[in-house]
Amino acid sequence: MRFFGLLAALLAGLLAATPALADPPLWHVRDADTEMVLFGSIHALPPGIEWRTVQLDSALENADLVAFEILTPANEAEEMEMFMPFLRYLIADRPLSEVVTAETFTRAVSAAAAQDLDVLSLQMMKPWAAALMLDMGAEEALGRSADLGVDTILEQSLAEGRRKEALDTSDLLLASMKALAEMGDDEGEAMLIEVLDGLDREELDLQIETAWAAGDIAPIEAEMRMMQEEAPRLYKALLVDRNHAWMPALTRMMDTEGRVVVVVGAAHMVGEDGLPTLLRAAGYDVEGP
Repeated sequence: MRFFGLLAALLAGLLAATPALADPPLWHVRDADTEMVLFGSIHALPPGIEWRTVQLDSALENADLVAFEILTPANEAEEMEMFMPFLRYLIADRPLSEVVTAETFTRAVSAAAAQDLDVLSLQMMKPWAAALMLDMGAEEALGRSADLGVDTILEQSLAEGRRKEALDTSDLLLASMKALAEMGDDEGEAMLIEVLDGLDREELDLQIETAWAAGDIAPIEAEMRMMQEEAPRLYKALLVDRNHAWMPALTRMMDTEGRVVVVVGAAHMVGEDGLPTLLRAAGYDVEGP
C-alpha cells in the first residue's frame, strides 16, 4: 500500500520521466477582501522533480502570511522538544523479537543491517514503527529526501522575518502518533512484512509525484480512497481530524488577512474531506481542480 510512504512523511536517482513543464495544482479561495492560495505539497522528493511555478512564486512573494503543517525547529533543542513526546508511542513494552514471528524478525534484522541501522533500536520499536523506519531508510537510499521536499524548500526560501504559521498543534501531532500506536501487533507485523517484501526494489515508484507535478491529482485521490478503505482509523486521525482542526485557523486567516498561502500535504486537498471541499462548505469561493 503506497500510503505507507505518505505516512512516513506525519510523519520522505530519479529513474522515471518527469513532465517537461511543472504545473502542480493550486486552489484559490476568496471572499470579499482575502485571497488564499492552497498548494498541496509532497513532503519528500528525489532530485529532478520540477514543481516550482511562476504562479506559486508570485503568490508567495505577495503573501502577507504563509502557513505550513509544521515549522522547522530553529535549533537542536527545539527539535528535541518537538520529538521527545512521540517516543512513548514508538517504544514497545516487549522486544520486537517477542512480538513478531522469528522469520519476520530475522528479515527485519537483515534489512536494518543493510541500512546500517542499530539492531538494538529495532528491538525497542513497535512493529509499525520498525516498518516505517525501514521503509524511510530504503526510500532515502534510492534518493528520496525530506530536504528536497516542497515544505522544506519553500520554508527555507522565505526571507528572514516573513510571517509564517504552523497549522498543527502539539495535541494534533500527538493524536496522529497515538492513532498509529494503537495499531495492533498483528496489523503492525503485516505492515512490516509488506515493507520487507518491497525492500528489494531498485527504483522509486514516482507515479504519484510525476502526476502531481503535471497537475494530475487522480493518483492521490485513488491512494486516499484506498487508505480510507484499508486503514479507516489512520485516515480519520491523519487526514480528516487534522483538516477539520485546521479550519478555525484558516477561517481566521480569511477574516483577518489580505493574501495567504497555505502549504500542506497534497493528500489534504482531495476528496470530500479535503480542505477545498471544507472551505466551499464554509461559504468561500474556491477555484481549482
